[in-house]
Amino acid sequence: MLFDTNVNLGVWPFTLVPELNAPRLAAHLRAHGIGRAVVSPTAAILAPDPMPANRALLAAVRGAPALLPVPVVNPALAHWREQLDAAAAGPLRAIKLYPNYHNYRLDSPRFDPFFAEVKSRRLRLLISVRLEDERHRYFGLHIKSVPPKTLIAFLRRQPQLHPLVLGLGLPDLRIVAKDCENFSTDTSFLEWLNSLLDLTREFPARRIFLGSHTPFFVTRASVAKVTTAPLPARTIAAIGGGNAARFFSL
Repeated sequence: MLFDTNVNLGVWPFTLVPELNAPRLAAHLRAHGIGRAVVSPTAAILAPDPMPANRALLAAVRGAPALLPVPVVNPALAHWREQLDAAAAGPLRAIKLYPNYHNYRLDSPRFDPFFAEVKSRRLRLLISVRLEDERHRYFGLHIKSVPPKTLIAFLRRQPQLHPLVLGLGLPDLRIVAKDCENFSTDTSFLEWLNSLLDLTREFPARRIFLGSHTPFFVTRASVAKVTTAPLPARTIAAIGGGNAARFFSL
């Protein structure tokens, strides 16, 4: 079974996504060969405080063991330590950041204490740099993707961290990979002709994780991108789940 590292639970007000509760989401993923999935609350993306949405997520997935909750943390808020306390109690000891939606720069010195705490607590770090294709975004949302130069500056500033960066397109990934090695990426926005085949020729397969971006993207297509790639079976197995299991120490 596959291990998906990029799934959201909840509705998104600016596009038509299926309204799935936790059991239905788990069943939907299982029908597409996904046995485990990292899940974060969609409601936390636009919320002034992510904590209520995180608590709701934990309650929702209690009866769905295939869904592994990763809370959203906003380090720009004064109570970020409280947010980390809650994350440390989760099954994965991981957090997810949305710097563009929460309006802060990853590479700002202001957040050095936060990332030092993330490191000291040995929390796994997921960073969403793109949630939607800019060409399809609701016109009232003037939110840009995290630019490659900002991500590069952050990775250079925090060399001891190795985040899983979600939502990188192939051109941006190539830019970042030229300067930094301390990150992994998911497959959600790697849309190109033979994208995985081309990418594994220049980027280590051990740092590529399956990410379907369900329910924003079509799960079947996201899975097929990995499982039908013209790659050795061991490479597909690593991208499809082995790399994620190692990353999360499962």
